[in-house]
Amino acid sequence: MSDTIMAFTKKDAPNCDWCPYRTNCYYDLIGTKEAKKTWKDMRLAHTFRTGEVVMYEGEAPHALYVVCTGKVKVYKSSRTGQQLTTRIEYPGDLVGHIAMLAEGTYTSNVEALEQSVVSMIDKRTFLNFLTRFPNSALALLKVLSIDVRRGENKARDIAFKPARGRLADTLIGMMQPRKPYPIISGIKRRDLGEMSGLTIETTVRLLKDFESRDLIRREEKDILILNPDALKSLSGAAA
Repeated sequence: MSDTIMAFTKKDAPNCDWCPYRTNCYYDLIGTKEAKKTWKDMRLAHTFRTGEVVMYEGEAPHALYVVCTGKVKVYKSSRTGQQLTTRIEYPGDLVGHIAMLAEGTYTSNVEALEQSVVSMIDKRTFLNFLTRFPNSALALLKVLSIDVRRGENKARDIAFKPARGRLADTLIGMMQPRKPYPIISGIKRRDLGEMSGLTIETTVRLLKDFESRDLIRREEKDILILNPDALKSLSGAAA
């Protein structure tokens, strides 16, 4: 058992009933009180510091993970050490579940972008849970369907949307509520570009353009979304 797995404990697992993100989580879909109690009881959790890796590409899948607080980056690595960020996962999102069900290997690395609490359920325990509570299997199918649709939409956007629309779409998808403006915190420009299918040069140029048009404002490592409606209009452009 790896040191990372051994670091997970029951005492660190947040209470799902009190979680402000529960409506975004698999937990909210699994149905009965008994199933939800079982889910809460079988989770282990660990707090990852910024930059710590939750799981490694190429490892045999031993568990699935749930982001409880913070956010994590999902990325692929080349043999030469280059990275390609594919998505950011937020509280309520599952990671590692597809590889676990496919019985292959983890196809991406997952790294904490800020201090993040991540829950874990080992493979055998989770498969027994699906058998015991059939509605939880249907809930998992819904999560997987959302994953598939997200992948299809991204492939469509890269094929048909112009660069400006792709970056606007990424910004809208990543912004978090905060007053007076929604915010994207702690995301590098390179990550934004990779998730949008853009070079770093194009990403920097478009961010400057968005800022000159008062759509966004950059503050140190954060991006404030000053005009979400205008960005949504740009993200919907097909040409």
